[in-house]
Amino acid sequence: MKTLSLLMNSNTKVMKKLNILYNKIENFFFKQDNQTEFLSFFRVAIGIVILLQFTAVLPDFNKLFSSSSIIPQDIMGVFTPDWLITFSKIVSFLQSCGIEESTTILMTKVLFITLCTCIITGFYARISAFLLLILQIALLKGSSFFAYGADFFTSMSLFYLIIFPADQHFSLRNFIFSRKPDDRNFTPIKRLFQVHISMAYFFSGLDKALGFNWWNGESIWKAIHLPYSNRDLNIDFSWLAEHSYIVSLIGWSTIIIEMCYPFFIWYKPIQKIWLFLTISMHIGIALVLNLYYFSAIMIVWNITNFYFEQPAKKTVFSSQKKISTKYIPKQAG
Repeated sequence: MKTLSLLMNSNTKVMKKLNILYNKIENFFFKQDNQTEFLSFFRVAIGIVILLQFTAVLPDFNKLFSSSSIIPQDIMGVFTPDWLITFSKIVSFLQSCGIEESTTILMTKVLFITLCTCIITGFYARISAFLLLILQIALLKGSSFFAYGADFFTSMSLFYLIIFPADQHFSLRNFIFSRKPDDRNFTPIKRLFQVHISMAYFFSGLDKALGFNWWNGESIWKAIHLPYSNRDLNIDFSWLAEHSYIVSLIGWSTIIIEMCYPFFIWYKPIQKIWLFLTISMHIGIALVLNLYYFSAIMIVWNITNFYFEQPAKKTVFSSQKKISTKYIPKQAG
C-alpha cells in the first residue's frame, strides 16, 4: 500500500508539472496580448521597402527581365523548371495573344507599383500581397542569376502579409467602408514569425562559426573589399591590415550576435540591447557593403517582431494629473 501511494503521489506531481508546462506553452503561443501596432508597421514598412527597391530597378528593368536582357532568357531558362511560371513565359503567352512585349512590361510596372501602393495604404492588403507575391516570384525565378538573399526575404515578407490580417488596423479599406477592426488573436502567427527569425539568425551564425574565415577576420576583409562595397562612403580600410585584430573582433561579434539571438532576444531585461546590437549590425552592412535593401528588410523584421513586445506602462488618471502605477502601493491594487 505504501508503494502504491508513493507511485500515485509521484504521478500526481508529474502531472502537475506537465500541466504547468502545458499552460506555459499555451500562454506563449495563444495568449492574446491585444497589440496590433506591429501589424500596421510591418505592412507599411515592407510595402515602402519593396516599392523603393522596385523603383531603383526600373531604369534597368529591360536589361534584367526582357528578351534583350544582359543574360539571354534561354540561358536562364535552363535552370528553371518547366512547370514554373516565369516572366518570360508570361511575355511569350501574351505575345501569342497579340500583346507586344513592351506593353506587357509597361503593364507589369504599373501593376507592381499599384499593388505596393495598395499594401502600404491597406486597401485589401492580403489580396494585393498574394498577387504581388506571384508577380515577384515570376520575376525572381525567371532571372535567378540576378537574385540574392534579399529577394527571398521579400517573398517571405509577402507570405507573412498574406497570413497576417494586416489591413485590419490603420487601413484605407476600413476608412472607405467604415469597417471596425475585428477582435482577433494575432499571437500564434506572431510567435511563428518570431521563431522563424530566431532560427534564421541562429543557423546563419552557426554556419559562420563552423568555418575559420569568420574567426580570423578573412570574411570581413574580403567583404569590405568587394567591387560593389564601400562605394558611397568610400572609406579607406587599408589601415586595418596593420590592426587585424579589429577585423577578427568584428567577425566574432557577428557570430555572437547571430548565434545568441534566439536566446537573448527573448530575455526581457536585455531584449532592447540585443535588438539594438542586431539593428546596428545591419546598419553597418548597409553603409559599408551597400546592401541597403537587405538591411532594410531585416531591420523591419526585427522591429516588427520584438520592438512592440515591450509592455506599455500603465497609468492611472486622476482629476488633476496622471500617476504612474509603479508609485501606487500594492495594497491599493
